[in-house]
Amino acid sequence: MINDTQWPRFQVFVQVKPGQPFLDYGSVHAPDAEMALLNARDVFARRPACVAMWVVPAEGIFSKTAQELKTWDGALSSVPAETREPYYVFAKSKSAGTQTLLGQVEANSPEHALLTALKTYKNNKSAFAWWAFPSRLILSSQEQDIPSLYAPADEKNFRLSSEYKTVTAMREIFEQNQDD
Repeated sequence: MINDTQWPRFQVFVQVKPGQPFLDYGSVHAPDAEMALLNARDVFARRPACVAMWVVPAEGIFSKTAQELKTWDGALSSVPAETREPYYVFAKSKSAGTQTLLGQVEANSPEHALLTALKTYKNNKSAFAWWAFPSRLILSSQEQDIPSLYAPADEKNFRLSSEYKTVTAMREIFEQNQDD
């Protein structure tokens, strides 16, 4: 039997500009949420603008695809109604798209959050996939962290490989050799 040596997986959500919704950018593995946030910054915020970032343990995200919703009975787990808490809801509107934050609902379970979201966000009924997770699972970057976390990336200009003279020169030499 092979032991799993992977650290837990965390889903990464990025807000590119103030006021824009958080988007799913991918995932990172880390021993804890704080390290996941730092790993996420290194992986996902080097080049694009970023004003805020969340990491959420992947196992804490309740998800259903459009296909699964067709056969889902919507049964709710038996959780007392007084245990309501805020859940964030994301939807993926295109097959090639990404999960986008729709908003927040109050619910007493992930299933209840998704059922509430399906009623609340009726315009997104054709979404390909839905995610819901309690807000308590989020480790978020803080506004005061912006200069130290994301500002250094502003100084690192992105360049296409065609902008480097060496690549262009090598391509010209290769083409000349092909002609000879």
